[in-house]
Amino acid sequence: MVDRKTRINLMGAPIDLGVSKLGVDMGPTALRYAGIMDALLYSGFECRDCGDLDVRTNFSLDVLPKDERQDAKRKEIIRAAEQLAAFTHECCKKGSFPLTLGGDHSTTIGALAGVAKAHDSLGVLWIDAHPDSNTPETSPSGNIHGMPLAISLGHGYPDLVNCFGFAPKVKPENVCIVGAKDIDPGERAFLKKHGVSMFTTFDIQNMGMARVMEQAAEIVGSGTNGVYVSFDTDAIDKDVAPGTGIVTKGGLSYREITFVAQFIGANIKLAGLDLIEVNPLCDVRNITAELSVELAMSMLGASYSDYEKIYLAANTPE
Repeated sequence: MVDRKTRINLMGAPIDLGVSKLGVDMGPTALRYAGIMDALLYSGFECRDCGDLDVRTNFSLDVLPKDERQDAKRKEIIRAAEQLAAFTHECCKKGSFPLTLGGDHSTTIGALAGVAKAHDSLGVLWIDAHPDSNTPETSPSGNIHGMPLAISLGHGYPDLVNCFGFAPKVKPENVCIVGAKDIDPGERAFLKKHGVSMFTTFDIQNMGMARVMEQAAEIVGSGTNGVYVSFDTDAIDKDVAPGTGIVTKGGLSYREITFVAQFIGANIKLAGLDLIEVNPLCDVRNITAELSVELAMSMLGASYSDYEKIYLAANTPE
């Protein structure tokens, strides 16, 4: 939940350097096209679109050996992360709320770093089909979008771990993953070793979403003075949200993900939010971006019924 008197500053992060599949760099444009700024305004928030980070994304065109190209991509991810950390930190210090539009999940490295530096103790709710807790030693693909949570916990490439001049960004006991179903063996061992809480789709089926979210809120809210939510659209079932890089059979249903968003909006004090891995090249009529806007409004504490009546009615052809 975000106080309506708090200004929301929006930043696009057109980053596709942490993934193999192209298209997520167009996520910020898709979310803007889906009406995120209008939705914020219609929901009663003061908001400002601060544009996009300056990110180079054409490394696939370089005539470089693969290892050199990967190193160059990582250096650009670091540069982008530092920019984004400075933005989100400045937002928090001035009393505004940072909303980041990704981009692949390496986007969260910088966005989370800036928010964490502005808070004595930060909780993190990671909504994702993947724990994103690989390190360079455990990653099957080597893609950095599978590493940002481990990096934020202080494990991985040192130059990324030390983004914005400090590490770790969060404590493992203040982190909770919800919706995971595709978990690498190395990630599972990492999470168990460091005591990070995780509710998989099996847990959701077994416990029920209400109980899962109650426990998740207790984990991320206990002893913290704000919660950062990182929302990856691939947590949602592919039939509901096809516009993402890694589509998921058996992901969260529309009812489940809307419950998660509304629960966050009603019960969790947000310090920052990102919307990650929207890929319009994989989407159908931009429905994944539109759903992400709807969910973002709920997570911010806006009344979806008001948003539906006012914004959608105004933008639906007769």
